[in-house]
Amino acid sequence: MNQKTLAVMRWTIWLLAALFFFYEFVIRVAPSVMVGDLMNAFSINAVGVGSLAAFYLYIYAPMQIPVGMLTDHYGARKLLTVAALSCGLGCLGFAIATEYWVAAFGRLLMGFGSAFAFVGLLYISSHWFPKRKLSFLIGLGNSIGMLGAVIGQGPTSLATELFDWRGTYLIYAIVGLGVAAIILILVRNSPPSLRSVQPLEEESPRQLKTYLMMVSKNPQAWINALGCFLFYATTVAFAGLWGIPFLENVHKMDEHVGSFAISMIFVGWIIGGPLVGKWSDKLKRRKPFLLTFSLLAFTFLLPIIWVTEMSVFTTYFLLFLVGFFSSAEILHFTMAIEISPCSKATAVAFTNFITMLGGALLQPLIGFLLDFFEVGPSLDSLGGYSIATWQITMTLFPLAFLLCFVVNLFLKEPRYHKTSDCGVN
Repeated sequence: MNQKTLAVMRWTIWLLAALFFFYEFVIRVAPSVMVGDLMNAFSINAVGVGSLAAFYLYIYAPMQIPVGMLTDHYGARKLLTVAALSCGLGCLGFAIATEYWVAAFGRLLMGFGSAFAFVGLLYISSHWFPKRKLSFLIGLGNSIGMLGAVIGQGPTSLATELFDWRGTYLIYAIVGLGVAAIILILVRNSPPSLRSVQPLEEESPRQLKTYLMMVSKNPQAWINALGCFLFYATTVAFAGLWGIPFLENVHKMDEHVGSFAISMIFVGWIIGGPLVGKWSDKLKRRKPFLLTFSLLAFTFLLPIIWVTEMSVFTTYFLLFLVGFFSSAEILHFTMAIEISPCSKATAVAFTNFITMLGGALLQPLIGFLLDFFEVGPSLDSLGGYSIATWQITMTLFPLAFLLCFVVNLFLKEPRYHKTSDCGVN
């Protein structure tokens, strides 16, 4: 195989893995533009719709620990095929569900399949490309994923107007099944020769247990993971579910205008992620960025919650800044690797597990708090909550940034350690 053919093949395979990562972000955040429809369809209140969306994360979070080992064992081709198939079937079940439990099971299938997306992309990147390109490919892949989140809100809102929410998820089901078929046909785990690439190191079950013990016994790993969750809380629960109905009811935005406004958080991520990574690498410091950016995100989110009289442009710009400064959250994963240099993959998986577990609990918690702070019985319409109830509840998100700042004060800039000093064979 000549070099030109190999280059076309590697980029085709990488783009298919990136396409699946993009797709899983679309279906992850799509319920945020369907909150009212879902409440009506299944006769549920705010707690119910928060829990329904969070079923995705209930399986996504615990899968972060074993997914790396499974991918090492079975390869990306088989697992990404099964993962895309699971997402497609989950979207189909969600689209045709008439019972709450069927829709919840559909979200579980989506979350299960999506758990393999980023690791599969990392596997393809490390097996098909030279090691020197790995950081660039991870950054590019993360931006593609966030672009999927943008599509999952503004454009999805327009799609629901044309096809309603069931029809939209039916389209996503067809897309998922199509992606599974294409991955099965075209994706290969490794190029004909591995002489120029550096594949990921595999971890045996015994090593995984050892590494998990090493990470879980490290207080800094816990502090870092908690800070990561608090940094990501606004993205996963406000941008990912509750932000659009908040803008509709408090800022009196049209659903489509509100959905594109919330998308600006993800646009901020797309631009901020590569920049903050580059700045941090250049200065070889993480903690100053984590502290400064968490305070700035708090500063720009607070007026969105409490100032109801502002122009649409101002709201869009502030939400963009919230996303831009939220993107510093990725430095927590760099910190995870630097804190636990002898168990890098496990440390990243542990951090992501805590982050997503927190998100799974936070999405329904917001629904509970809306009911808790509202005087009177539980409501079956988000429009029934007062502006004060929305504002008090949504204040949880800027407070999360503030608490993140406090938690990160206890982080220590890690020193470099040689892997040979780790004592793990």
